[in-house]
Amino acid sequence: MSETSDSQSIGTIDPAYIRLIRDLMAAHDTPHRSLAEKTGISKSRLGRILHQTPQKRLSMTVDELEAILDALGTNILKAFLRTEALRDLDPSDHARYESVLNLVGDIVKDLGQELVKTLENMNGIDGTEPQPHWVGILRNGWIEDIAKAVAFVMGRRTVITQRDELWR
Repeated sequence: MSETSDSQSIGTIDPAYIRLIRDLMAAHDTPHRSLAEKTGISKSRLGRILHQTPQKRLSMTVDELEAILDALGTNILKAFLRTEALRDLDPSDHARYESVLNLVGDIVKDLGQELVKTLENMNGIDGTEPQPHWVGILRNGWIEDIAKAVAFVMGRRTVITQRDELWR
């Protein structure tokens, strides 16, 4: 990645995203030098982009953010979901939700395309039907379905664990 990318500058990035990047670097045991090699961003530029002091940070480009996140095993969508979902939680609770937020990211990534395919098969939807107040209804239905699926899996896991304990 060149130092003078044509990519759009993000400008001042929310400190929560810098914390996420630093957390991912620590979790993957990835020092600046290794991240620089993986991303093609110079070590000195990475240091300035990820500086601990917000006033000393340089703006990063969208391409740089994507490269950094990709090198750390994630993407912009998952970073957004994680940062926004965990914003008000104590950092010690974050690890409990990592896997579920990664699953949500994988679901959401293809959700738009799958929804368009489904609506195309319904014939007749012209784009005027969806209304802003549907957001709450759809979100609540989605969360309810996910909670039911998680409860089902947890119930199956309990039954399997109990069965295995009987045979010991």
